[in-house]
Amino acid sequence: RAGSSPAGLAHGAPAARWPRADDDGGEGFRPCLPRLAFVEGARCQTFVGLVIAANSILLGVETDYPGMCWDSVEQAFLVVFVTELVLRMGYNGCKYFVRRGHVFWNWFDLIIVGLGVSESWIIPQLASGMNSSSTLAIRSLRLLRLLRLLRMFRLLSYLQKFMDAMVDMIPTLMWIFGILFLFCYVTAIVLTHMLGKMEALSGLDVSQEDQDELLAEFGDLCTTMFTLFRIVTMDNWHTTALRVTKYLPTWRIFFVAFIVFGSWTMISLLTAVVSDHMLAATADLNEVERRRAHETRLAFLAYLQKSFHEADSDGNGNLDRAEFVEWTKDESILRKLHQVGIEMQSGELISLFDMFDIDGTGQLSIDEFVHGFARTQDSLGMNHFLALEHMIKRMDRQVDIVRQSVDDVVTAVDARGGPTVSTWSVGSSPSAKLSHKVAQLEEIVQTLADQQRSLVGEQANVSEAMRGCQGKLDAIASALQTGGSDGGGGRRLGAGGA
Repeated sequence: RAGSSPAGLAHGAPAARWPRADDDGGEGFRPCLPRLAFVEGARCQTFVGLVIAANSILLGVETDYPGMCWDSVEQAFLVVFVTELVLRMGYNGCKYFVRRGHVFWNWFDLIIVGLGVSESWIIPQLASGMNSSSTLAIRSLRLLRLLRLLRMFRLLSYLQKFMDAMVDMIPTLMWIFGILFLFCYVTAIVLTHMLGKMEALSGLDVSQEDQDELLAEFGDLCTTMFTLFRIVTMDNWHTTALRVTKYLPTWRIFFVAFIVFGSWTMISLLTAVVSDHMLAATADLNEVERRRAHETRLAFLAYLQKSFHEADSDGNGNLDRAEFVEWTKDESILRKLHQVGIEMQSGELISLFDMFDIDGTGQLSIDEFVHGFARTQDSLGMNHFLALEHMIKRMDRQVDIVRQSVDDVVTAVDARGGPTVSTWSVGSSPSAKLSHKVAQLEEIVQTLADQQRSLVGEQANVSEAMRGCQGKLDAIASALQTGGSDGGGGRRLGAGGA
């Protein structure tokens, strides 16, 4: 029997490198006003995200259709953002500015909302004495409201995963860009001398139009580097290449080699780096989810241990049926079980007592109690079916052994000349010889009774596993009936699984 430590019942995963926006960083954070905790809840953050999206759409509409009542709508959006900021500052208190895992986003929100308040409420009161250039600069601050879209990276996990990958790949991208820049820089120096200063074309009859085009493309170092950048992106590169190879045919090799290395090789390398880091970011996100599930499971098992001791009214270290029934009547217990995915009512929980009582003593030890609910919380998997199949096969083998033993006893009695089983009666008067045989038979029957009791224990295990599987299969069938597009097919699948 496994130990009752929660660490032995759950499988964890290492923490991810990048903290999530809603991670307290393990600092033991205590809110200043706990009643405002809803402001950092999922519903409130979803509402704020929708408001940010609506505000961004408004900026786009206002760009094409100015002069309408957009200012009033913008004021309403600003009121929402200011209210949300004040509530969050009230919830965090002074730790709003230093809370680990939240510092960047908290200061970011404060600056963006502050700019919005200044541009919409404060500066218009002071704009009477400003010139037109100052007024234009102030109104340009409105474009900074688009930075609120960056909060979507905080609210949406997939956008946050993308941002994490972008930040993580910056060092590798810098090395690749550095190699590409050095390659273009050295090549630009050579081409400026050979083509821009006409050193490679000296003695050739180059038209004045081509000379002007070559000078416009390779006249100085910066211009040559920009031309090479266009060739790397393959933007109209053939025009430049044909102009040069018309007079220098061997330069075809240069343009082919430059494109193969600068465009195909380096761009492919950039794509590989981005893909690798995106996959790594996805793995990190999965590790974070597994870690959260692990922590939730540990907390639930610790809660079960505490609840077990509270329900043990007589303090004997076990729960009898009456104590278990009383425990299931607690509404807080039912809510906690619902939070971890155990959707059962009080009457259904009572039926779990016999399933958890494996040894059949009529009492639950703390191991049986905790491990029973831990198994109930697990999803139905192939290992459950394999364990059930193994127990059924083992029970069948034991039944065959008992049947063979009974057949052997009957055969032995008949072979020794005793009465057959069909002729035995309670009221008969057996002889001394028959009494001896009956005594031997009673010993064999006692052995069979012991085997039968062992078989009953195995049947209890099978019944427990079958009830667990039946409940989970019923839940699967119900989900298929309600969620599937073909209701009839879902009912047939659920019935077949049962």
